[in-house]
Amino acid sequence: MLTVIKNVLSYLRTYKLLTALFLLTLLFDLAFLSLAPLSFKFIIDKAVEPRDLGYFFFILKVLIVSGVICLSFGILSDYVLAKLNARVQTELRKRLFEHLQYLNIDFFHKARAGDLISYFSVDLPAVERVMTAMLTTGIQSLTVVLVSTVALFYLQWSMAILILIGAMVIFIGPYLLGRRAHAVNENYINQFSQMTSDIQENMKAQKVIKGYNLQADMIKKFSARLQLLSVSSYQRQVMNYQMERLPLISLLFINLTIIGLGSYLALKGHITIGALIAFFTMYTSMGNSVFNLTFIIPSFTDAQVSMERIAHLLDQPRESNGRFSLSPSDDNRQVDIRVDDVTFGYQDNQPVLQNVSLHISPGTKVAFVGSSGSGKSTLLQLLLGFYDPQLGQVQVNSIKLQDWERGAYRERIGVVFQDNFLFHGSIYDNIRISQPSATREDVVAAAKQAEIHDYISGLPDGYETLVLDEGSNFSGGQRQRIAIARAILRDPPLLLLDEATSALDPISESSINRTFEEIAKDRTVVSVTHRLSSITSYDQIFVFDQGKLLDHGSHQQMLANGGFYKSLWEKQSGLSLSQNGQEATIDEERLSRLPFFQGIERSVLKEISNLFNTETYGVGQTVIHEGEPGEKFYLIARGRVEITKSTPDTETGQVRLAVLEDGDHFGEIALLENVPRTATVYALTPCVFLTLQRKVLYYILSRYPEIDAHVRQTLKERRS
Repeated sequence: MLTVIKNVLSYLRTYKLLTALFLLTLLFDLAFLSLAPLSFKFIIDKAVEPRDLGYFFFILKVLIVSGVICLSFGILSDYVLAKLNARVQTELRKRLFEHLQYLNIDFFHKARAGDLISYFSVDLPAVERVMTAMLTTGIQSLTVVLVSTVALFYLQWSMAILILIGAMVIFIGPYLLGRRAHAVNENYINQFSQMTSDIQENMKAQKVIKGYNLQADMIKKFSARLQLLSVSSYQRQVMNYQMERLPLISLLFINLTIIGLGSYLALKGHITIGALIAFFTMYTSMGNSVFNLTFIIPSFTDAQVSMERIAHLLDQPRESNGRFSLSPSDDNRQVDIRVDDVTFGYQDNQPVLQNVSLHISPGTKVAFVGSSGSGKSTLLQLLLGFYDPQLGQVQVNSIKLQDWERGAYRERIGVVFQDNFLFHGSIYDNIRISQPSATREDVVAAAKQAEIHDYISGLPDGYETLVLDEGSNFSGGQRQRIAIARAILRDPPLLLLDEATSALDPISESSINRTFEEIAKDRTVVSVTHRLSSITSYDQIFVFDQGKLLDHGSHQQMLANGGFYKSLWEKQSGLSLSQNGQEATIDEERLSRLPFFQGIERSVLKEISNLFNTETYGVGQTVIHEGEPGEKFYLIARGRVEITKSTPDTETGQVRLAVLEDGDHFGEIALLENVPRTATVYALTPCVFLTLQRKVLYYILSRYPEIDAHVRQTLKERRS
């Protein structure tokens, strides 16, 4: 309780004048409430018993005038308290929100959104409740108790001592239950936060839930969460009732004792009837105040848990931030980047990058390529300053990135992520957010370069069209173009692209790549991509695999060198898409590189290539379900998929096995064997597949028996 009081006083310290005004106005209100019961002694002893009507009206006038004055001050104190409460809450909300803006990105990856929202929806309201209770009921009750105690000693000292002893007994119960109440309230807040997180996660995952037909599982999971919350809520309510009930029981026993002792003293003539009535009235007022103090104890328990949570959040370390910053007059647009022997992992002893060293010269275009999970996107996040290397260093213009003032450094960056977030607001505001000083003409010019202007202009509200729910009223390609316009508008010396065209159709991708070619002049461009055809003209290509930098050079140099890059290129080459992205083809050369078709005559492969069908899937759609019959082979012509398998060992009931992308294939066992699918595959991006059905392959094998054994043996070896 003392911790809560100390924290509340620290919040009020910023508003000393307003707090002083509140206490002053409250003082008059409390003076009347505390001393009014004492008037019974004078009315009965000086006016009623002597039958003095003049004295009676005099006391009545004093009570009315003082009551009106004190009531007026009381009303004024209500207004002052409302303003004080609003300002403290605003300051706390602002302080929490500002702190969140500068926390490490790793904090947000580990924390669930519901937990963060609960600081504002649960913890701050708990602080507001206890502050209101403390400044109203708390101060009022404490003042009445102190004044009443003095008055009771004046009226009858022996009964006053008895009341003080009883008052101490009243607070013993809540004190003994304090720790248990703290634990119960902490558990309730944690359960409530987890429930909020589950709801938010469920709302954002509706495509996956419907794609996997997980509605029943989600309801079952949420019901289990509600059961835990229900138990926690029950325990919290019972604890609060106990903390309120115990003082009430103690107060009842004190009342009976005072009634008996007071009446006995009056019968013996030790006190007057007026003093007895005044004593009982004063004691009743004091008893109610004591009870009110115990009644607000649960709010102190709630607030203590919430204040500890808020303090823990405010103790979280902020992003490391250096002091180096360019002066406003410095228009140097050259960005020179060196990565020296960098090792980094999101978790200790699990490095994602190992001893990576590279140099990106000013004004050059470079690409990071490699299979999924190779570390290329992680290195881009290091260049953004989201993380600091565990070993080695990243230098920008010969200055360690840790020594840069992060805001000044990021002002020089334009970034397009694979999953770009759109804010609630207009399209215009979403583009302009990267450069608040930009004019409308600048925004339109950026949209034209991103080739989204014609679409925006065709909307009924044009650039004032409202973005709903993170951009759910736009397609993935449209959201991507808005994000690209946002980056173009900033006109940065360093442009970072993280799979920036992954959500676009082939025509749009080709067009946007031309846009990137144009805006890449006089700036440094770093692109993370798995689509090698888009980076053949880049100055340098850095190839990653399993966290290591394997090779670097131009496209032609590394094709000549062979190795991993050449294998990546060959995996993606030979696959063609129509201009609308709805039809895909594969040539016999690419088909011959599939393990089970190696060594087959080209004429046969040409015939087989014509038997492939094209299938398209949207983001989040399920391609195959675990357990369903398998009868089809898939080759990814465009896109990225995730392969998962059911398991009871994880909270989601799924474990990720792999992420496959352009040129990868899956489902080859289904070509020859009628066995159930052993995993589930769903689209992470818009996908175009080349598919070959088992019955079609059987037709080929029936015509060419000599290759039947070869295909079967190859697939058997792959399965083993």
